[in-house]
Amino acid sequence: MVRILLPIFAAIGVATAVVQLTTTGCSDSSGLQTCLNAVTALTSKCLNQADADASQLETVACGCTNYISSYNCYASHCWNRVNECEYQSYIIEYLINCPTAKTPVPYFPTPKGAPAACSCNVGEVYEAITGSISQGTTCVNNQNGGDAFTNVQRIQGCECCEVSAALSSIYGICPTTDPTLIGLNQVQSLETNLNTPINSCAPYIAKYPCESDLGFPAVAGGTFYDAANLPASGTATLSNGPGTVTAPASGSVFTYTNPADSQVYVISAAGVKAGGGDSGSGNAAATTTGSSGSGSSGGSGGSSGGTATGGAASPGKTGVAGQVSARWGLLVVAVLVSCLMVC
Repeated sequence: MVRILLPIFAAIGVATAVVQLTTTGCSDSSGLQTCLNAVTALTSKCLNQADADASQLETVACGCTNYISSYNCYASHCWNRVNECEYQSYIIEYLINCPTAKTPVPYFPTPKGAPAACSCNVGEVYEAITGSISQGTTCVNNQNGGDAFTNVQRIQGCECCEVSAALSSIYGICPTTDPTLIGLNQVQSLETNLNTPINSCAPYIAKYPCESDLGFPAVAGGTFYDAANLPASGTATLSNGPGTVTAPASGSVFTYTNPADSQVYVISAAGVKAGGGDSGSGNAAATTTGSSGSGSSGGSGGSSGGTATGGAASPGKTGVAGQVSARWGLLVVAVLVSCLMVC
């Protein structure tokens, strides 16, 4: 239970926006600004209601819906910049800070070889780290076939491999990038949560090979590092690579089901130039369909440029703020209660 609850409560505790979505250079800058302004207004209303109800869960819910509506705005009005570090890092922030967040998310992670991509595929690093944690849990649960002492030793091996796989992914995927920019702090938190510092893991990794014995998949670079053989850290900052996205990779109109709120979103690309798609409307927006009805998370027009940020908990969504917070509050409660009962 503790292994699963830790990241949930950690997410609640750090739900503070860091990455800001900017409008500069977007396919429809003014539309994005207007869309995000609408999101911020809805989130403010949602947070006011959460304050009135003195509900931390509603506050978390407001933040989650804020993120979703904001990245939907971006997918509609700034599809030409979704491969860049800004959007990719923003999605990771959402996945970390929102307790119910899950993939798929539009345009995440960036596919290999994509134009204007972040110098480090931070989405790939994130998925590798979360995959390591998931495999660590599976590994621990499988250690029930031997005597008690052996099981304990192998469980420690699982946890060392979990930490090693997460750490090795950072160095294997983006060896020249400063690891503190791409997940090292999260791995260090993992070491603390598991009470498994990497500098204690060399004998366990040697005795219980992560891949051949404990069932971990191969890591990028091929080596499960421990403290003794960890390569030198990179020093490069994150930057955007060459190239230009001239047409939305998912088409001018696409739908996706968000597993966090079970809503079907229709994303219409704004600012598509002739020959780049079958939609060039500057009035495109992200709309929501599903059992709870439909709505619009923004439009176009208004001012352009500047920085567009979310509300106090981080970026809103469509519909009445009270309905939003109620739906998401129930989802968060369900996650916590389920873990308390069965994890």
